[in-house]
Amino acid sequence: MEVFQEFATKYNNSEEVEKTTESEIQKLESEFDIYLPDDYKIFLLNFGNLWTPDILDIIVDNELDLNDVQQFWDVESIIFDKKNEFTSQMSIDMIPFASDCMGSIFGFLTFDLKEKKENCAVYFFDHDLEKVKKISNSFTEWIDNFNRIQ
Repeated sequence: MEVFQEFATKYNNSEEVEKTTESEIQKLESEFDIYLPDDYKIFLLNFGNLWTPDILDIIVDNELDLNDVQQFWDVESIIFDKKNEFTSQMSIDMIPFASDCMGSIFGFLTFDLKEKKENCAVYFFDHDLEKVKKISNSFTEWIDNFNRIQ
């Protein structure tokens, strides 16, 4: 959890962060018959829907090969998008959890969430190129990549 605390301290710009409840996590998991990775659940319960727009400037200023993350989604947004919006229309089955400044999506492959795991790979869907690529082996590792850039 130290990794998540460092990230939130460095980058969160929202004064109205809403932490996720256990019941919201259960609702999301039952809605799509999945198990969210434990590390992501810890993040949701303790930090919620952080807003991190300053990451883009740091990435651009330092010319880093890293996708910025701007908005972490709350459970209702995840469910709504997965049922009605962008991720409902994608050719790859993904559970979104955040987006970058241009609306591209970070998420987990639904296939990876069919059994309980401590962590699982994070993927990035570039909506301009319509391509999905694995960007990290775990949510914690992905977050820690941002902690190391400043």
